[in-house]
Amino acid sequence: MSQESKPPLHELPDLPLVRHAGHKTRSGRAIVDRSEIVTDAKSEGPNHFTGPTFRNQRQRFRFDGHKLIYHLDRLEAWQRGERIAPIHIDMGLTKFCNTACIYCYGVVQKMERGTMIAGDALLRFVEDCGAIGVRSLGFIGDGEPTLNPALAEATALAASLGVDTAMATNGLKIDPAVMPQLLRDMSWIRVNLSAGDATGFQRVHQSHSRNFDQVVDNVRELVRLRNLYGYACTIGLQMVLVPECYDQIIKEAELGAALGVDYFVIKHCSDSEYGELGVNYEDFLSVSELLREAESLSNDNYVVQAKWHKINSAGESDLYKAGFRKYDVCYGTPFLLQISGNGKVYPCGPFFNKDRFLIGDLHTGSFREMVASDHYWRVHQDIVNSVDVHKDCAMGCRQDYLNRFLWDLKNPPEHLNFI
Repeated sequence: MSQESKPPLHELPDLPLVRHAGHKTRSGRAIVDRSEIVTDAKSEGPNHFTGPTFRNQRQRFRFDGHKLIYHLDRLEAWQRGERIAPIHIDMGLTKFCNTACIYCYGVVQKMERGTMIAGDALLRFVEDCGAIGVRSLGFIGDGEPTLNPALAEATALAASLGVDTAMATNGLKIDPAVMPQLLRDMSWIRVNLSAGDATGFQRVHQSHSRNFDQVVDNVRELVRLRNLYGYACTIGLQMVLVPECYDQIIKEAELGAALGVDYFVIKHCSDSEYGELGVNYEDFLSVSELLREAESLSNDNYVVQAKWHKINSAGESDLYKAGFRKYDVCYGTPFLLQISGNGKVYPCGPFFNKDRFLIGDLHTGSFREMVASDHYWRVHQDIVNSVDVHKDCAMGCRQDYLNRFLWDLKNPPEHLNFI
């Protein structure tokens, strides 16, 4: 029974009361004698200890948070001032795409048609990641990863080195010939689809409506092959929430269930620091009921989840809505690095094309040597010293979850032993 549904004290029958409990409380109500309560499995009241009436559902996926706490060895090394390898790296494999999504952040990062990380440079980078202890690579950067011919080879190499990989794709150009290998070697494949029908697809992704059917067919084939071979790869759909796809929320939730994917996640659209995408964060609150309805379609095998933490940020104080964070320093970049689809390495995606924060280029330098270099750590320290997270950074950035946690770690309260 939830807290809201518990009956008032005076409505619980036959409760034993303490005759002389002491002074009166503000309610003036009688005090229950807990020592006299008889265990009764039929009772709806508390203090009967007859087993659970409610169980929290295990969180299968953590879309709305972080997992730093599961990497205590790297955290402790960072706290000691040691030079650490990133736990995870988000990276583009190309600087161009075959769709034109209206919410695309890559547009503000200067797309360059035909530009991609060369195969030999990508493979050297993967080898370096394995050597220095990078634990995962997400091919989810500024361009479409399936347009890079070296994708499959890089994924196979990473798997052989113990580096987890994942991919976010628009789903149009996944080569059926390499689908089994990608499913075998990747931890998850996420299809960025912000529509549940062809009309919505054309409107939001600015791609021909017939391509919607191609994406759906490819997702269906991924699920079929994954199930056929028994691979562990998770397959999901993601909607980037903008007003143009509000009418698609339920349709896509139903589509995901029909396709047999593992999840459908709905995230807010992040605007740039200059507001170039025209995101009205408060407008997200207008579809809360629709999002709850979509989540109700979840079952034991299919999760529908909105990223409420960031969607609801518009309901916080005016200070936070204006961009002010609950921390003053970005500490997250050494743990989560980002690399552009042209091979240039930066501490953070929104700093792509800013030479001040350029760490190096995978085509001209060894990533392993970059991480060990003084320059690499000077760039991260420059972030700490000079970046005003309240002014220089976009709201709800990739590092936000990490920084909330790391700020607390760096700024502990008094009396730590009184947990």
